[in-house]
Amino acid sequence: MARAGVTRITCVGEGLAPLAEPTRAGVEVRTLALEPRLGFDELVTTLLEEVQIVDARAVIVLPRADLSEPDSSSRRTCAAIRRACGEGAGPNVLVEVEDPEAAFEFVGLGVATVFYSGHLRAALLGQACIDLGVFQFIIGLLRGRHQVRTIELPPRLRGSTFADAAIELELDERGLPMTVIGVATAPRSDGSGGVRANPGPATPLDDTILGLLVLVTGDAQAGQEART
Repeated sequence: MARAGVTRITCVGEGLAPLAEPTRAGVEVRTLALEPRLGFDELVTTLLEEVQIVDARAVIVLPRADLSEPDSSSRRTCAAIRRACGEGAGPNVLVEVEDPEAAFEFVGLGVATVFYSGHLRAALLGQACIDLGVFQFIIGLLRGRHQVRTIELPPRLRGSTFADAAIELELDERGLPMTVIGVATAPRSDGSGGVRANPGPATPLDDTILGLLVLVTGDAQAGQEART
């Protein structure tokens, strides 16, 4: 991210504690804890003065897991961003929407892209998992709503590429969204091998590939129950 010109990531939300390691690989990662039940005008002021939203390059709005209608809260956040930016273009805003039918609520709020849950995982993990630090950061944002596990490589995909697997394998055995995010490789004589996140679309799924690393919805126990 530092090579791409990103120098700061700000995580905003209620109950966030400061990070033990605020700077890593040349990128400052800071947390900003919001007061519970913050009013709309106060949220706009916070975005302007503390987040400095006008200067942000991109904003990812994630739904709150503790709300019965998380999309309404996300819409309020996007409206506050739009108010804070005024007549300016503002940052590129991406929103994860829990209910696809709620996507229309974000029309006119300056939102560039609306992701449903599966698409958000594919976009963030498929593009951002370039090293373990970024991978752990993204998984932390998911707050336990998803689990990472390995699956066997389907025989029909042996000899194809990582891109083929990422495109074809969209659902797990329960019919829930699944995103392929890496491969598990056999040990090599030089000591390399193991789990690799985002190995690249052209990576061949040859005999050195022992399995695929996937992100699934729900916990591992639910997945085990479904398999049995």
